Amino acid sequence: MKKTLVLFAFSQIAFAQKTSINTFLHFSGKIDQYPIEMTIEFQQGKDSVSGSYYYAKNGKDFSIFLNGTLKNNEVKLSETTYVPSKNGNVPKNTGSFSLSLNSSYELSGTWHNVKKDKKLDATLTCIENLTAFNPKNYRYKLNQHKGKAENTNGELSNNFLISELQIYNSKKEKVQILSGFNKVIYDKDGEVELEDLNFDGLLDIKIPIYFPDRTKYDSSFLYFIYDKKKNQFVRDTKLEALEYLFFDQKNKEFVRYEADGSGNESASYYKWSGNTFYLIRKSESFENSDKTLYTEYQIKNNKSVKVKEYQK
Repeated sequence: MKKTLVLFAFSQIAFAQKTSINTFLHFSGKIDQYPIEMTIEFQQGKDSVSGSYYYAKNGKDFSIFLNGTLKNNEVKLSETTYVPSKNGNVPKNTGSFSLSLNSSYELSGTWHNVKKDKKLDATLTCIENLTAFNPKNYRYKLNQHKGKAENTNGELSNNFLISELQIYNSKKEKVQILSGFNKVIYDKDGEVELEDLNFDGLLDIKIPIYFPDRTKYDSSFLYFIYDKKKNQFVRDTKLEALEYLFFDQKNKEFVRYEADGSGNESASYYKWSGNTFYLIRKSESFENSDKTLYTEYQIKNNKSVKVKEYQK
């Protein structure tokens, strides 16, 4: 993958700005006797929610997608699966949830099938520790402006940029400023995402950024880990070097996918040990082979050491 070095001109133009705040919470629980894992995305200032869930016995690859509303602590979710057909995957509504969200961020209620002739109890508990850090008690504002960005080809073009994130508490007091970056975003409205990135139960920050000169992998994130000793967010540039990542709260690992469009694909899985993450396994498939290469690693002397390699 081509790395992009983005340089910025000093001339910047401020504009009316809006910062969207999206919080990703993860829940473990059951529908009747069946264990499930659920993720819900809450949008600050809006009542619409979305997400997905999967049955533990099936795994995350068989996720069912959710859309709905949160009003007066009542969560209404409609679920959708995608059924293969000659014309591609066709969406199919398969059921719905009616859930209550209490002050401890526990969900309880019922799941219904589409015909409404089958009803099962559903109970879920939030994995994150919202008593220690709750995003509802804070406000976030990105410093956004227009400016020139130079890509690796040396071409300058107008872009929307971000250079600072201001964090306020419930008393409207500024508690932290995250700066030291000047990055391109996709459009004029910046976004802040809150999700537990190091699986310590506390929400961290992801800020989506954009690489306008790339034909592939044109988006990524700035990552900030919440340090509970300092009560502040700390930027993690090592995570940023891996760019676009997917975080698995259930297995406490994250993954980076790569594909060249010709059938060569890989998935690299990482786990945290203390404040550092390590590669623990990798899978690779190739255009000229019907087998997948698997490599496993162990953490030894603060390094990822290859211990096993096999194909199947």
